[in-house]
Amino acid sequence: MSKFTPVYEKARDVFTKQKFSSPDWDTFLTKTCPMASLFAPAGFDATHADLPDKLRTQILAGAKHTNAVAVFILGGGPGEVIFQAAQNKTSPGTWVERAAALKLARHVYHAHKQGGQDVWVYSPPKRHRRQVFEELSGSDETIKSKLGQDSEIFSPKDRDLMCDALGVARKIAMDAQVKVDAKGDDAKAMVKRWFLDANCGDTELADALAKLSAGIKKIANACNASTLVFTDYLDWRKQRNDYFGGAFRGGEGGGFPVIYLEGAFTRLKGNTGKLWLCAETILHELSHHEVSTQDHRYDSSGLKPHKNRFPYAKAIDNADSWGYFMLDLAGYLSTADFNNTWK
Repeated sequence: MSKFTPVYEKARDVFTKQKFSSPDWDTFLTKTCPMASLFAPAGFDATHADLPDKLRTQILAGAKHTNAVAVFILGGGPGEVIFQAAQNKTSPGTWVERAAALKLARHVYHAHKQGGQDVWVYSPPKRHRRQVFEELSGSDETIKSKLGQDSEIFSPKDRDLMCDALGVARKIAMDAQVKVDAKGDDAKAMVKRWFLDANCGDTELADALAKLSAGIKKIANACNASTLVFTDYLDWRKQRNDYFGGAFRGGEGGGFPVIYLEGAFTRLKGNTGKLWLCAETILHELSHHEVSTQDHRYDSSGLKPHKNRFPYAKAIDNADSWGYFMLDLAGYLSTADFNNTWK
């Protein structure tokens, strides 16, 4: 499986323990652009957010000096630059590992839209089908060609959409947290609407409020995390346009949230009327990541609780139910969208 966290940890290990082409690249990557500092133990370090841009500038500057014939044959000046930067026979590890780490870092972006919120996007090349440490295989010429592939899966507008949607998701989660914790009549009514079936009573209501209070707090914290990463799940490349997103239940073990956003999500860019759906996708996926919810039922099948078809035990464990509950409680769900979902 193409999880991001193991790839991040591998790149961190390379930048921490291996040496690059000496003296120029090794000095650059330890002094001018200390990439190991960006790859902190529990996620990207925002105090070094400028390093990916520095690396891209350095690679492009080197590419300008690449022989034009080599560019044509090898598939791009940047690929040759990364290949040369990775060469060091005295270093532990392999030059392919070092090239892969540089290739990964080259496609990392620090994006933030509001205040001090940090959003990280890893946007791998469209032509890659495996995580970068596996993708770089074959002859030197083949690897150089892959290193030079520039066309990325996410555009700058896609990255802006992610930031905008996260800002809405954060506002919704924080608002929902306050209302659930207050246990007011409106919040209780919403809990009954989205989670309780006809057999439920005060016991289930209290149970739901407790679970939602604890879970939404975790989701709100994740929305505010300085290490949150959006990326693409490579195993879904052939059918990515059918999916909005994904996340691993309970997280990936790296100590930072990772959300995979796909083609159905990015197709909504420019459609501000659908920004709520992008925010719901993020809340849905964070409920997987932070609360270990499952996908018992999606909005397209209807999320109205039913004692037989969709009982409380499944509704309270259902990611889409959590997402739509927060949207509805915070006032972001229109009557039409509610009618299409609560059925």
